[in-house]
Amino acid sequence: MKLPKISFRLRLFLFFFLLIGVGLSLQLNVLTSELKPGLRQATEESMVDAANLLAEIATPEFVRGELANGEFDRAFKAFKQRELNAQIWTKAKTESLLRVYITDSRGVVVYHSEGRDIGKSYYRWNDVQRTLNGQYGARSTEAVKGDPLTSEMYVAAPILVGEQVIGVLTLVKPNLSLQPFLEVSRDKVERFGMVLILLAVLLGLAVSYWLTGSIRKLRDYAVAVSQGKEAVAVPQFSDIELEHLAQAMAHMRVQLEGKNYVEQYIHSLTHEMKSPVAAIKGAAELLEQGLPPADQAHFIGNIKNESVRVEILINQLLALAALENQQGLNNIVAVDLGQLALAVVERLDLSLKEKQLTVNIQGTGCVEGDAFLLGQAIENLMTNAIDFSPVGAEISLTIGAKSDHIFLKVADQGPGLPDYALARVFERFYSLPRPHTGKKSSGLGLSFVQQICYLHQAKCSLRNGEQGAIAQLTLPFTQPK
Repeated sequence: MKLPKISFRLRLFLFFFLLIGVGLSLQLNVLTSELKPGLRQATEESMVDAANLLAEIATPEFVRGELANGEFDRAFKAFKQRELNAQIWTKAKTESLLRVYITDSRGVVVYHSEGRDIGKSYYRWNDVQRTLNGQYGARSTEAVKGDPLTSEMYVAAPILVGEQVIGVLTLVKPNLSLQPFLEVSRDKVERFGMVLILLAVLLGLAVSYWLTGSIRKLRDYAVAVSQGKEAVAVPQFSDIELEHLAQAMAHMRVQLEGKNYVEQYIHSLTHEMKSPVAAIKGAAELLEQGLPPADQAHFIGNIKNESVRVEILINQLLALAALENQQGLNNIVAVDLGQLALAVVERLDLSLKEKQLTVNIQGTGCVEGDAFLLGQAIENLMTNAIDFSPVGAEISLTIGAKSDHIFLKVADQGPGLPDYALARVFERFYSLPRPHTGKKSSGLGLSFVQQICYLHQAKCSLRNGEQGAIAQLTLPFTQPK
């Protein structure tokens, strides 16, 4: 099933809203769920104080057995009849729902503010039993079983004579009296949550519009470039990442337009083709004049040689162009550089014998890469070394490894590189005259090597050693997948 396309702005907004909205919802749910126990805990704390105060007041009459008609009973009845006039938040409190009962050391009720259950044992209730045992006694019990709205809080305090517990005073408060405050708090939390969610929506819209505004600039720039509009300014951004992206797009524009690239190719190719074309043309013109057979053979040979030179140049140029268009390695395998170097040397055996050169291969090592391309790179380096080596010299091919890479060096015993050429040897079509013939190559070999190194996340360098030039490939052990 194909999903419908949605704009990046909407996707960003939904992501931001869900992220903030879900976080706020979880926090609000936690806060709402904690309101009820938090409110009960606060109420229980105040009831503990009140119960212990009442226990101290009731102790003298409890000891004398005068609770039923004593001052404690009259004061509590007067308190129940008192009309309260308290405005607590949005709720008006006009009466108290508190109740009190007192039990003796056996848990038997000796006083009840409602005048009931006198002589009845309450020892089985946690508030009485635990307090008589020297612990904190409290419980919450439903007055009507199965109806949580009828639950009541019971908080007990010991009646003491010295260190001895002789009775228990329990203060009772219906939890229903807390409900209005709970509802007010919940309503405020919910309203506050709705405001926060609304703010999250507005903030999400603002952030998504701001971010996509920068992306729209990049889109408009890309559209303008694709339509062939000239003098399109590169958009500027305060964000480093977007600024880098804009610059990368500008660079890509230049590369795609290919003006500099094509101009350089055409200029260099024209320059390189002039010499062989002129030679072929001159030879052809001379042949038209009816030269002696020996001269004809000479000029026909020139035409063949220059034709071969043009063919080699075109083939190398096509190979390099194909390599530059390659985005990555197509065939990554484990490559034994020692065996690969040996195979390259065997292919170049004829060229080596012509100049009586020897090759000393030292070391070995394995990397991941394209075996064919790596072989081409080594062959180009070896060909350069052969061209610049004196007759009867030695070429050293050394393979070694370090902690994070492996290297391959090709060192010759030639004249080395002139200082002015060191910075240009990897330029396309740049070539130095060979010492023995004075001829130049196509100037594409080292560019080919450099492109192979780029595809292998490797580096190539060419420098002068103590004797001759040293070309080096530095390759990682493994290629990124």
